[in-house]
Amino acid sequence: MRADFSAELNEQQLQVVTDTEGPLLVLAGAGSGKTRSIIYRCAWLLKEKQIPPWNVLVVTFTNKAARELQERLEKLLGFPVRSLWVGTFHHVCSRILRTEASHLPFNANFSIYDEDAQKSVLKKIYKEHNLDKQKYPFQRVLGRIGRYKNRLQLPEDLAPDASEVAHSKGYHDDFESKFLTIYTLYQQSLLLNQALDFDDILLYTAKLLQSNAAVREKYRQLFRYVMIDEYQDTNQAQFEIVRQIAGGHQHVCVVGDDDQAIYSFRGATIRNILEFERDYQNVHAIRLEQNYRSTMRILTLANAIIKNNRNRHSKDLWSELGEGDKPELFTYQDETDEADRTAELALKLHADGVPFSQMAVLYRTNAQSRVFEYAFLQRKIPHTIVGSLHFYQRKEIKDLLAYLAALTNPADSESLLRIINEPPRGIGQTTVSRLLAFAGKTRVTLWQALQNYQAIEDLNSGMRTRLAEFAGKLENWRRLALKAPVLEVVKDIMDSLDLINLYKQSQDPKDISRVENLIEFVGSVSEFSERWATEHDKPTLLADFLPFVALQTDLDLVQENSDSVRLMTLHNAKGLEFGCVFIVGLEQELLPHRMSLDSREAIEEERRLFYVGVTRAKTRLLLSYAKCRRLYDTFYYTKPSLFLQELDDSLFAGDNDPADLAPAQRVKPKIRHRVTEKDKQFRIGQQVWHSEYGPGIVLSVDGTGPDARLTISFSSGKLAKIIGTFVSTEP
Repeated sequence: MRADFSAELNEQQLQVVTDTEGPLLVLAGAGSGKTRSIIYRCAWLLKEKQIPPWNVLVVTFTNKAARELQERLEKLLGFPVRSLWVGTFHHVCSRILRTEASHLPFNANFSIYDEDAQKSVLKKIYKEHNLDKQKYPFQRVLGRIGRYKNRLQLPEDLAPDASEVAHSKGYHDDFESKFLTIYTLYQQSLLLNQALDFDDILLYTAKLLQSNAAVREKYRQLFRYVMIDEYQDTNQAQFEIVRQIAGGHQHVCVVGDDDQAIYSFRGATIRNILEFERDYQNVHAIRLEQNYRSTMRILTLANAIIKNNRNRHSKDLWSELGEGDKPELFTYQDETDEADRTAELALKLHADGVPFSQMAVLYRTNAQSRVFEYAFLQRKIPHTIVGSLHFYQRKEIKDLLAYLAALTNPADSESLLRIINEPPRGIGQTTVSRLLAFAGKTRVTLWQALQNYQAIEDLNSGMRTRLAEFAGKLENWRRLALKAPVLEVVKDIMDSLDLINLYKQSQDPKDISRVENLIEFVGSVSEFSERWATEHDKPTLLADFLPFVALQTDLDLVQENSDSVRLMTLHNAKGLEFGCVFIVGLEQELLPHRMSLDSREAIEEERRLFYVGVTRAKTRLLLSYAKCRRLYDTFYYTKPSLFLQELDDSLFAGDNDPADLAPAQRVKPKIRHRVTEKDKQFRIGQQVWHSEYGPGIVLSVDGTGPDARLTISFSSGKLAKIIGTFVSTEP
């Protein structure tokens, strides 16, 4: 088989394929056929230039993409190319490290530790050196280690006195003073075990190429042609690896789209693609702007959104797929109304012939999925949660539900085992084993054994104190649950355990997401309580709520069916496409997210995230936001997203409602008036600013007006109680 390059590629794609002898920057807009261009470029090198496949390196973002590329290339060429170097950075670098182990402080059979193994290493270090994991949380430590490794800094590369460095930067907590010690012990432990974590694979490869001229030259000769896909998602270590290999011959082609750079939280830096023309000499830049996915009116909206970003290479997507329908924008009363009417629209579209598999509901945070899951279950619409657990199956939610289950049914020892040291309270496995042994010997439940801890031998006074405190809390909550509304019980447990602050102290995005999920859980309890009280004319007790939750987590309700609506975050939607896309929750503090409002760079990444969502749609795009939203157990009025406020009304369809869903209607978002000091009011979840601490979120309000006493969580990690007079409601 011989590829007809000129007939099967457009003019710009053909340039990408044939321009092989210098640095090439391919700015590939969404849906512009970049994978096709990479495959044909490989075919050109192998078939037309007669380059041996082992002299070509292609780095992809995922293993799946690597397999697909190789399969399509072999189909195009008609013969196998197994010796082609194609894979992710981690795959390629791991091969290099095993080959060059004689130059490294570990052997060729090194193990690769995942996150659970990393935590296990830290657990042993903490035990041996008497370190408190509440003061030095695993996630925070591992996050910091990852950032240093991304910058190619091992412990020996850091300042010897971390406490002095921390003090110079204004840090005054114990974490900073102990971090370097923990990092050193952690790295020593990895080497003793002949193991690398995922960041090590990149770090040691980069350092080897930097420091060893013979090895560097070897791989420059081996990889005569280098191609990097999704270059906008590379980090500093990956940049250095590419530079060391391709810096000599300059036969490097990077493909990416700075308008789709959305992974800074993983360490990716948009700087790599924006400054490629400075990093290499005589760079040729090619823009792939013809879109093969979406109709023109969707692309017009996408172009209008992204042009508001400053840090970007200019490009305008266009299509020959026709004008198509204008995107539609709906406003709803609240998040429940938004979910219900989105589900009704999905049903109507399906009745009109659109397969469920060609529909996707995209949102900013995982916590937003709950109301959509419920709305779709109620209407028996098949749906799949992509890249995330079912809302009630997420760890932090299951932990909280285990507390509730144990209170309702003290014989439920499995739930009690789950929570006995969650969050950590110093009740270790040895003590748990003694409790279980006592329960078995005396033939009582684990709950009863815990309440009778004084009868258990071999417990020191400190452990008895911790058991007494935990047993007392459980008994108090059990009594409360018999008479108090479920919302009061849930809030009392969360406040007592201080779950919100526990997760907010972490720098890990997963823990920030857990905070949002817990807040959303309280919202779900509040919502259920209101509905139950209306239907049954009595308060909602815990025993009423748990069967409702059990119904939602029953997997039998979700049929395995490929024809299902996809529910996913905007981050998880990257690289996918659907006939019809719903983007929901387009409100300030959701998109852009409240944690991204303190810098232009962060807001620009949020705008890119919106752009990614819009460009997933082929023919139908439906956008929406809620006029008010429940946060914790209180409603607050929202503002339409900044990104909507920037857009012209003509980009959207006229006032109509395709599902006859009054009162849902499309409106032109308006910026609300500025609040004066005189009429200043505060609400839970509100974004505020402080002259010293910066942006923050109001967690509680005591009083009214500017003299209200506020508990505020600042983006810096500080939690403070402040009088309203000293904060601003506008930046």
